[in-house]
Amino acid sequence: MVVEAEIFPNVLTCLKDSDEYVKKNCATLIREVAKHTPELAQLIVNAGGVAAVIDYVGDSAGNVRLPGIMMLGYVAAHSENLAMAVIVSKGVVQLAIALQEEQEDHIQAAAAWALGQAGRHTPEHAKAVAQANVLPTLLQCYQTPREKEDPSIDERSTSSFLDTTCTQATAYVSRINKHSGIGDPP
Repeated sequence: MVVEAEIFPNVLTCLKDSDEYVKKNCATLIREVAKHTPELAQLIVNAGGVAAVIDYVGDSAGNVRLPGIMMLGYVAAHSENLAMAVIVSKGVVQLAIALQEEQEDHIQAAAAWALGQAGRHTPEHAKAVAQANVLPTLLQCYQTPREKEDPSIDERSTSSFLDTTCTQATAYVSRINKHSGIGDPP
């Protein structure tokens, strides 16, 4: 019903509104449309929605940023091509920045999850995520004691996709070992 009203690309201008509630609600709307089917996610991509949401994630912080982070993850989760749209639009870079800047566990977890969705499809996708230099930050998140854990989304799942699909596994293990103080693998 919402999509049939032809809200795209017009709704994307609301991501630049001066009112944070308008921006967050707009990003939430886009997230809710993107998560349902690959076809709806593709409609958003074709309307320039990924680039607009990446800009939104870069211009916002805290809970206002969260629906944009989740939207990028939902789009990337649908298919290799949609994940590549997030990657080539510099979405991985913006997600990495969010992972580093945010202090709240649930926002970090959402960014880690979205990065995992972008990198899970092929070795090339995983390499794009690894090249964004998120591995040290993911390791730091993994090692940081938390007061309460959210078992549904966490940084550990993102590192597992890299472990199984990255074509440069040796470099990956060496980087992890370097940052964790573990010796070279046998």
